[in-house]
Amino acid sequence: MSFFIREDPLTDDRCIIASVRKKRPQIFREVVEEEPFQCPFCPGNEALTPSELFAIRDGKSWIVRVIPNKFSAIPNMHDVVVDSPFHTDDLDAIEHFDKVLETYKERMIHYYNSDSVRYVSVFRNRGKTAGASIPHPHSQVLALPFYPKRYIREKEKYERENKNIMEELIKKELDLQERVLSVSRHFCVLMAYAPSTPYEVWIVPKEKISSFIYEENFSELAGLLKETVSLLKAYLGESLPYNLTLQSAPPWDRDYHYYIRIMPRISVFGGFELETENIIVSVAPEEAAAELRTVKYTMRTET
Repeated sequence: MSFFIREDPLTDDRCIIASVRKKRPQIFREVVEEEPFQCPFCPGNEALTPSELFAIRDGKSWIVRVIPNKFSAIPNMHDVVVDSPFHTDDLDAIEHFDKVLETYKERMIHYYNSDSVRYVSVFRNRGKTAGASIPHPHSQVLALPFYPKRYIREKEKYERENKNIMEELIKKELDLQERVLSVSRHFCVLMAYAPSTPYEVWIVPKEKISSFIYEENFSELAGLLKETVSLLKAYLGESLPYNLTLQSAPPWDRDYHYYIRIMPRISVFGGFELETENIIVSVAPEEAAAELRTVKYTMRTET
């Protein structure tokens, strides 16, 4: 079937799957040449940034560095996490990405100790299309004095159905195996059932963990993130722009199941999406899963 409508299992938001649109003329793989400039995130240029808030070091050199965002959305509540000292690294090339995840946790704990903070957003933009203004690998942590719309909609459904929706989703996906990319000891990697972008992937703890600040399996999670991003880039292009978001409850909310979304930005929203807040996705998740599993098998046989 080339057309059907799905509801996000966590929010009931509708998306339209229209696989026939995949055949529209378009530039699928985009190569963006970087303009020369003095990167403020590279080692040796620390004086170009605000004073360091937190860092993880290997000897005398930093490998992860946190600074205030000079162009903050909310003053004193918006961090930049410089993921690596190496300017051209992407997530899949960062050997110490477990330390980046530990840094997310540390900054979330820091902000949740403030009485004014209701929610801490952690996200990573890669590429101009995904909103990154500097190519050096970095993430952002933004503390909010309110709960964001998606979290509110998810909570409303959790309360309305009075059950762990994510736990049931994992069980269903593992039974069907249509959208499963990989499974490790503590996590599942799934194509999103009702994606916001083509090839959207969710990484979900098997057991219920409400907030990322209670996560401890950083090495395993980092390995899955690196593997998944590498797989997406192998199929969609090395310069693939994408957004990574951490969907996590505040520490006082135990009735939630956190997860990570990776959303490739290979299409753009048009007037329909802006008018209706419904999304048209050009690749069915089942098709995406089959394509990526084939690439994964090929990558393994070639190594």
